[in-house]
Amino acid sequence: MRKKIKLFEAFTGYGGASWGLKKAKIPFEAIGYSEIDKFAIKLYELNNKKVKNFGDITKIEPEKLPDFDFFTGGFPCQTFSSIGKGEGELDPRGTLFYDIIKICEIKKPNFILLENVKGLTTNSHKPTFDKILGELKRIGYNVQWKILNTKDYGIPQNRERIWIFATLKKIPKGWHFEPKKQKLKKFLKNFIDKKPNEEYYLNKKQIERLTEITGVNFNVKEPLCFDRYNKKIKADKICMTLTEPHHNIMRIVEIKKGNNFRVRKITPREHFRLMGFKDEEIDLNGFSYNQLCKCASNGWDVNLVSKIMKNIYSLY
Repeated sequence: MRKKIKLFEAFTGYGGASWGLKKAKIPFEAIGYSEIDKFAIKLYELNNKKVKNFGDITKIEPEKLPDFDFFTGGFPCQTFSSIGKGEGELDPRGTLFYDIIKICEIKKPNFILLENVKGLTTNSHKPTFDKILGELKRIGYNVQWKILNTKDYGIPQNRERIWIFATLKKIPKGWHFEPKKQKLKKFLKNFIDKKPNEEYYLNKKQIERLTEITGVNFNVKEPLCFDRYNKKIKADKICMTLTEPHHNIMRIVEIKKGNNFRVRKITPREHFRLMGFKDEEIDLNGFSYNQLCKCASNGWDVNLVSKIMKNIYSLY
């Protein structure tokens, strides 16, 4: 019989680790999770029944947690992101990895998988990154890390994230949790809705204003991603990194309809497809546009996670 993983998910969102394990067809039991965002909790519980939420990770008493052998967590990244304020540990969200260490030092799971933005490894945040690695090693773990990009694993989204894997076991020589890269076979046009609701489209006046501000020609031969931040249409047929809706930096540009340019917001279903989901896999009913898109942009690419999980499971 294949060994069943006992999973504890922190900073859970929609449950990226659980979804990755499901897609990888690895047997597991979620013994608990930790999340405080009410809409992420609602989405998680809609798709995962009877899993206890232990709430705010800073208030968890590790001794009261059930035993588990795999801890996962995409601890808050806004404080390390290039589009955030970059306050790092000066922002309370930038110190939450200490709570990860507190729990893992007591519970001693065999495996830990953490995720954050690439910015954690650069410039002023490098000391924090080194501290995270050092703390994991201090409490007895062997550690690997790698910056992985969603577009290298089958999904056309340019999403670079730092992944940190830690284990109490000895890592075999030559083994790495990093999956083998694969050439993209499908691009943005393959992930978008065939007939999006008209509510997502900009009107003629809005497009004219956008053209005036950015100087971009929105005449395209196939649906492409418009990067409003850098004022360019991405000719590589890949989506830019999904971000929370309030950043307002991404649009889909479609082929002209008559003499009219077609520019619109990305739909919730498109968000989740670009995070590795198939439409029938996840129930998204009962949420607003902003609630769903925030959950998606802050989540894990479950396609990539499934590949990481398969490699990690080889050590069980």
